[in-house]
Amino acid sequence: MTFSIESFDWFCGVNSTHSLDNFDWTVNGTLENDCFTNLIYTVPHIIFTLLASLVLVVYGCCTRLRKIKHTYLLRYPGHTLFWLTYVVLVLLLICSVGEGLLTDIDVHVDYPTQPQLYIPACTAVIAGLLALIYYNQMELWDVSSMIWLLFLYWVTALAVEIVRFLNMYLDDEIGLEILRFDVNIAAIVLYSVFILLALHVIRIKVCGCCTTEKTFPEDLKKDNMHFKQDYANFLSYVSYWWLNFIFYVGYRRPLEIKDLGVLTEEQSANYQRKVFSDNMEYEQERSAKTGKPLSLYRVMFKSYRTSILLGGLLKLCVDTISFVIPVILAQALLYVTEMNYGNPDDVQTTGQYVTAEIFFKNGFVLVALLFITSFLKAVFNQSFNYVMFLAGAHLKAAIQAAVYNKTLRLSGWSMSGGSMNMGQITNHMSVDAQSLMAAMNWFHFTWSTPYLIIGYLYVLYTEMGVAALIGAVVFFLAIPIQALIAKKQSQFQKRIMATSDTRLKQTNEMLGGIKLIKLYGWEDIFGNDIKEARNREIITKMKQAGFRCCLYVLGGVIPILVTLVAYSTYPVLTGKALTPDITFAALNIFNQLSFPLTVLPQVITFQINGYISIKRLRAFFAAPEIEEREDGRQKPEWGGSGTKKAHGPVNVDINGSLVSDVLIRQPKHRMPKSSDRARLLDHEDPDDTNAYGTFSSTPKDRPVSPALASDTAVKVVSSDQLTGASFTWDIDSHLPIISDIDLKIPAGKLTMIVGPVGSGKSSLLSAMMGEMTTLSGNVIWNKQMAKIAYGSQKAWLLNATLKENILFGNEYNQQRYLSVISACCLQPDIDILPAGDQTEIGEKGINLSGGQKQRVSVARTMYSSNDIVILDDPLSALDAHVGKHLFQEGIAEFLLQSQRTVILVTHQIQYLDKADWIVYMKDGRIERQGTMNEIRKMDPELHQRWEEMIEQIETESESESEEESKTYKEREELKRSISTTKEKKGHAKQGNGVNGAPDAVRQVSQANEGPQGKLMSKEERMRGSVSWKVYWFFIKNLGVHIFAVIVFLLVATNGIQIGTNFLLSEWSEKGANLSDDTSPDVIDEISAYYFPRYAALSFSVVITTLLATAGILLSTLVAGRRLHNQMLDRVMHSPMRFFDTTPLGRVLNRFSSDIVVLDLRLGMTLTLFSRFVFSCISAIIVNAIVSWWFILLIAPISVLYFLIMIFYITTSRELQRLDSITRSPVYALFSETLNGLSTIRAFSQEGRFHRNIMRRIEVNNCTTIYMFVAARWLGFRLDFLGALVVLISGYVTMISAFTGVLEASLVGLAITYALQISGHLGMVVRTSADLEMQMNSAERAQFYTQLKNEEYDGAMFPAKSWPDKGDILYEEVSARYAKELDPVLHNVNIHFRAGEKIGICGRTGSGKSSLTLTLFRIIDTFQGNIYIDGVNINHLPLIELRQRLAIIPQDPVLFTGTIRFNLDPIHVSSDDELWEALEIAQLKPVVTGLNLGLDSQVTEGGENFSVGQRQLFCLARAFLRKTKILIMDEATASIDQETDKVLQEVVASAFKDRTVLTIAHRVSTILDADTILVLSDGHIAEYDTPKNLLEIEDSIFASLVKANL
Repeated sequence: MTFSIESFDWFCGVNSTHSLDNFDWTVNGTLENDCFTNLIYTVPHIIFTLLASLVLVVYGCCTRLRKIKHTYLLRYPGHTLFWLTYVVLVLLLICSVGEGLLTDIDVHVDYPTQPQLYIPACTAVIAGLLALIYYNQMELWDVSSMIWLLFLYWVTALAVEIVRFLNMYLDDEIGLEILRFDVNIAAIVLYSVFILLALHVIRIKVCGCCTTEKTFPEDLKKDNMHFKQDYANFLSYVSYWWLNFIFYVGYRRPLEIKDLGVLTEEQSANYQRKVFSDNMEYEQERSAKTGKPLSLYRVMFKSYRTSILLGGLLKLCVDTISFVIPVILAQALLYVTEMNYGNPDDVQTTGQYVTAEIFFKNGFVLVALLFITSFLKAVFNQSFNYVMFLAGAHLKAAIQAAVYNKTLRLSGWSMSGGSMNMGQITNHMSVDAQSLMAAMNWFHFTWSTPYLIIGYLYVLYTEMGVAALIGAVVFFLAIPIQALIAKKQSQFQKRIMATSDTRLKQTNEMLGGIKLIKLYGWEDIFGNDIKEARNREIITKMKQAGFRCCLYVLGGVIPILVTLVAYSTYPVLTGKALTPDITFAALNIFNQLSFPLTVLPQVITFQINGYISIKRLRAFFAAPEIEEREDGRQKPEWGGSGTKKAHGPVNVDINGSLVSDVLIRQPKHRMPKSSDRARLLDHEDPDDTNAYGTFSSTPKDRPVSPALASDTAVKVVSSDQLTGASFTWDIDSHLPIISDIDLKIPAGKLTMIVGPVGSGKSSLLSAMMGEMTTLSGNVIWNKQMAKIAYGSQKAWLLNATLKENILFGNEYNQQRYLSVISACCLQPDIDILPAGDQTEIGEKGINLSGGQKQRVSVARTMYSSNDIVILDDPLSALDAHVGKHLFQEGIAEFLLQSQRTVILVTHQIQYLDKADWIVYMKDGRIERQGTMNEIRKMDPELHQRWEEMIEQIETESESESEEESKTYKEREELKRSISTTKEKKGHAKQGNGVNGAPDAVRQVSQANEGPQGKLMSKEERMRGSVSWKVYWFFIKNLGVHIFAVIVFLLVATNGIQIGTNFLLSEWSEKGANLSDDTSPDVIDEISAYYFPRYAALSFSVVITTLLATAGILLSTLVAGRRLHNQMLDRVMHSPMRFFDTTPLGRVLNRFSSDIVVLDLRLGMTLTLFSRFVFSCISAIIVNAIVSWWFILLIAPISVLYFLIMIFYITTSRELQRLDSITRSPVYALFSETLNGLSTIRAFSQEGRFHRNIMRRIEVNNCTTIYMFVAARWLGFRLDFLGALVVLISGYVTMISAFTGVLEASLVGLAITYALQISGHLGMVVRTSADLEMQMNSAERAQFYTQLKNEEYDGAMFPAKSWPDKGDILYEEVSARYAKELDPVLHNVNIHFRAGEKIGICGRTGSGKSSLTLTLFRIIDTFQGNIYIDGVNINHLPLIELRQRLAIIPQDPVLFTGTIRFNLDPIHVSSDDELWEALEIAQLKPVVTGLNLGLDSQVTEGGENFSVGQRQLFCLARAFLRKTKILIMDEATASIDQETDKVLQEVVASAFKDRTVLTIAHRVSTILDADTILVLSDGHIAEYDTPKNLLEIEDSIFASLVKANL
């Protein structure tokens, strides 16, 4: 068998003008022979297809490469350009196939088929697709030698394209108007690009020429880095195919945080923080130089300009493609119209090949173009959303980090002075960061919306002429209205932010003081205040919702008005009737116009919110910071800043910039108030241009602080040598809080600071630590010993284990740790705790007593290796024997024997003789200082008062002659007896985590670490889909009848809309039937008939839409109000155990983030969801009516659609829940930091806390980004399905019209609705997913509306005078804090007689406070009964019980408001009674000195008063209650001895006829009591008169008295 080229004559086709018969190798037989050139064209494509298939099979099956299972791909040079150009090439080749088929059908209609016209293009398409697979596998396997085959293929493909070009070039009848020639030229260009790309790859990957080899990416070295967006091929990149793994996992089981892994370095929150921080620093410098305000917009642009510019380019592509779609639709309908009513000869073609014009006028080609453009629009749109949403997430993380960093430097006065509060600062972290993220996401819509409107109007003008321009006037008339509404929205948004801040502030204070609120029975009072604030917030939001509704409806009204104007004027101006091509092209444009107009209100809202947040943040970043001064202390180092170590000692400031160790900033002297405020806001300072910048630059030209002698630890000196140093809290104040301070603290010695309440002791410590504003003078620390450990007066603990609280970030040293535990007498407490030192301490140490918290705080200072230990009155909160043990073994031995400097503020003057230096303060000045002997000589009278007070204590103890050794033995015996009790209890109960072994090492390190050590409950997390019960729960709060009306309005809206469009179809079809010579009267008659009906139906749609939208937005606000109030009632009336085990940040998250979702986001989501769902249903109904074949073809797509929907929602639901759960720890740590700023700064632990918050932000950032990218994964797939729907609808209707079954108007109607499905399918799933995600907030709210409450109802109501005696009887009472916990009181039987004064004592944790809490039913009395004046308190209403008793709690709590409100929030006392109570509490002089007296303001937490003064206010508050029973729970712990003595006398006289239960650390304060109750481990250990107990030598009470010496 011989081969001859003539055997391929079949390829040319029968009767073809060119064939291979009598073939010769002349120019005429080759280059001028179309069949031959087309045959040659197929050769390289076929050969490559065979060779590439062989290579892939061999490499994939017969080598080690088949074992490669990694999911990443390292991109070769030119990867993206290759994919983009190859996609273009494949589209051109598909176009070439279509051109060949159309040429064969239309041009050579009289001949049989000619394979040469389309087979070459088919082979090229197959080879092109295989080349993509081949290139991908080359990169995946990293076999660069595979490029040679591609290179040879592209060279030969270019060669045959050139041959084809010469063939057509030699034909005089072929020019640029021929589509085949155009495609050929484009292919030559593209293959040339591929050859250059191949050479580039060969140079780098094969030859390694002129390049450096890249190392393996660090990101891919992490096993848990699953975010492969930058390590996937281009197709996977744009389709998010790499993300499939998360959906597989999420569909099989609920997702966990570990499933997400970590992000790439570039996507990490820490990387974004650094970028933002660097640009913020640069902007701060620019602002200081130019004198202009800091611009956060400029910072954001510099940080994310690449994303912003790329997003803008992609958005431009999306919008531009949008203009093409209606043009294609118009041409397709024109094709059908001409096919049905036109001249068939109009579509006949001449020549050898089809022209580009005829090709692109073909209806079937146009439908394919609709599919391609719809799909390309979807790809660009998803890419745009990915880029911008990612930038938004990065901005949110960076803002949160910046706010936290600023907070770490915030001055104390900024919060205590009233300029801002914790609620506002928390809002910066949550609301403002979220607002800026949304503003970034929607930024490009600010220019895209007008661009779309103008573009659509131009396209409309090309279709309808001047009529479109007349219709456009409506848009311009609407602009002022929209601007006015937007302005109103902005005003209301500011009010909303203010009312929201107020509500959150009140909620935060309520939660912080919940124990006091419950003890006083004030739940309803505070709850009503918060509800009133909520009502004001809701009213403001409703007004804003009204304007938002107007904007939303305006977006729907304007296109309808434009339609009416255009349709009514078109026949008049043109003299032509409406036809389907014009009508439905215009209708499509009007539908598209509704999107920018509908989204405009949302865009305006987001940008307004962003602008307001920018202003708030700018003010926050400009807020005063603690002074940056070189006082000898080492500045904190910031981890994760990326700052490299410089030579010599360096420090790192807040933003990571290096600061020299020898540069200081002199404290600035005060300027006039107005000038200082102006300079502050403009970031100017006479001494430092960046005095208050969080990201302040490195200070320059600052003098060196003088060195101190080795025997001096710290020195406070004046600057003028005439007066002492002065300090104040308020940055704008000229009045010093403490003044004339001239102080030198000896190194390695004990310095004690004493003085009456409010004398300035704590302020002096704050001034030394740089927390106050310096008016004059300097604080100088010895650089050789400048590390500080600080224990605040109000102990601050972390929500961490007890051990972690003590270590506080330091390395664990067992011997040192055990020594500290022993010195602080913590071992018995650790034995009590359920998991030993691994027990988790609740937020603010809520599960520990005051003494335990204070000793943990002191243990933290002792364990640290810092040179100077500052303790602010720690002994006041401790029992007598524990306080003495701590002083002797902790301070005197552990600290001082280690040559550490100790500065101790105390009221325990019995220890003054142990001090090496004494500082006595009075009225904000140092009255006396020196050794005890020096003060005796300087001020004999003061020394005499001290001696008398000390002697009184010794006399009362009746033990001054006891030898110290005996006292020590008695104290040890007391400890052994308590330990024995605990040991017995430990043996009696199994699994309670108590270690009864005598070995301290075992007790600490081998403590049970099981779940019982976790006090904080894990945040509830629902799994699976949101239950229908949650939806029904929300509907009930919405209003069932209102919900039914809304559904009816939505159905009516879409039903009328369908009728309107069918009417329009009939109208346009009437116009298509008219001939060109139809008289104008006929046209006018048609318009007169249809126009009024069309207008009436259109305005009916507007009215029902307005009613439905208003119903949804307003009813969701009503539901949000109801849910908020239900949550508030349930939370406020929950048992104290709930607050002990639930972090404050978690509860606040319910009242902030979840409420914002329910109020605002859920309403808009419901509106959009209902709109898109009914729109898609309408589209399916219309297409089914037009052609029932559509239903058959759409069925498999519908199945796939629902599978994707289920797949996505299952995973996205869990991602949303993870996002919610990971947000809470961020806010919780932020809240903790705000409460412990001074401690963190004193320890120089800013860096560690910064790293902790960054870890938490990182986890939340990871879930946020995965959530966004998952939405893009869905969007790509649904947009592709939507494009398929357009393709199916187009071809079904086109074929029906081609066969004469359908009219052109119905084709237009069907395709228009199909295009609507294309845009709305994705939105249905997205909004349904958003709806379910947001219903998660309703689910979380529902959980809080079902919290178990205390039993507030009672079986009987007490008499108005009850209790009239004050008789208290305990019968077999056992109590516990929760059912799952061990009892804290055991079978207590005791009788407190009316009018008796009972002193209650015992070591820490013995049950003293628990006993008194049973009177208020705060804890669970599960056995026995308590009777007050013969009435069983379990039978009484709870509020009534608590309001009939009075208590002065251990922790003083004041609320924001007036002094009057804090004393008497229920307004039942007169002014005279209030002043009397203040006088009794020794506070009258303090309040009289304030400008407004009783109406003077108390700042958040009472920070404008000292702790001692706060405790006195609590005393005054209790005195106001005219009750027969008063409980004083360590009420004078923070008060000096002298004031305490006066108070005890006042209490004795004021309450002589009342029953008083006093819990005291100072046993001397209860020696005058009628009886003494000693508790031990919840049991009554002793109960007798003080005299009788002291006479028993081995009594616990006697030991306590002796230990108090």
